[in-house]
Amino acid sequence: MNDATGPLESDAAEQLRRDREQTRQELGQTVAELADKADVRARAEDNPHETAEAARLSAANATEQAHEIADQARTQATHVAEAVAAKTPAPVTDRGRQIAGIARRYPVPLVAAVVSGAALIWWTARRRQA
Repeated sequence: MNDATGPLESDAAEQLRRDREQTRQELGQTVAELADKADVRARAEDNPHETAEAARLSAANATEQAHEIADQARTQATHVAEAVAAKTPAPVTDRGRQIAGIARRYPVPLVAAVVSGAALIWWTARRRQA
């Protein structure tokens, strides 16, 4: 009985050795591929033009998105300003334009007045706490 199973066992053992060796080679190749993928610096050095182009595309996309968001914000601000202007009485609007004109002509006195008013409010609040 040993004679009949002897060649079969040696064939099976040889097949197992070959499978084991093939599995080792495949595993080694997989590990090498994963190591290459994990080495970002080497990949960037291998493909500097692709990396630079990807960075340019990313920057262009970010710039485009920023412009779109700014346009949306500008549109919303315009709508809000129009709605406020429509609901604001004419005398208030006229007075606001007068004040804005004065502020443009005399910015330093206006800033001084605002700072003085803020200081007075702060001083009064502090004095009441004491």
